[in-house]
Amino acid sequence: MIRPVLLLLTLLLTGCATSSLHRNLAQEAENKQRVQAFAQEVYAQHRLDRIPEYVAEDFVDLSEDAPSNARGPAYVRAQEEASLQQLPGLQFQIQHLLAEGDLVLLHWKAVSPEAPKPEAPAPTRPLELTGHSLFQLRKGRIVASWNIVDPMRLLLRQGFKVLPPVPAPPLQPPKP
Repeated sequence: MIRPVLLLLTLLLTGCATSSLHRNLAQEAENKQRVQAFAQEVYAQHRLDRIPEYVAEDFVDLSEDAPSNARGPAYVRAQEEASLQQLPGLQFQIQHLLAEGDLVLLHWKAVSPEAPKPEAPAPTRPLELTGHSLFQLRKGRIVASWNIVDPMRLLLRQGFKVLPPVPAPPLQPPKP
């Protein structure tokens, strides 16, 4: 009698775990699809009118150097408008997408045939930038992001050089 009860409990618990896992996988797949659609429409096709479809009103950019007012769909739009003004012809490509729970990691590459506008020297090759953006989603909308870009690589590709620091001259004792 105990054995059938234990078997039934085991089957029920296994079924619950499988059902929960299935729901998580489905949610992760949906989150990946939403971030992919966002990146394609907004970053690749420059359809800025679509931003409110993907970005929640309470969105916050939690990147290391983000300003304190980096909030909401309007901020995302202003950021993208500035990028397009600085880098006309910007082409965006998704390299990889990974999801875990409510987080989606986007590995991307952006290429522009032109140099940034403000008095930058003409590039010898197209400007290429790679990075990672981590998005947190809630109910199909992006509520937070963390962006990681290597600015040093960008500068080196444009011909800038890194020089070691110049040592400070030795201190001279005061003259009497």
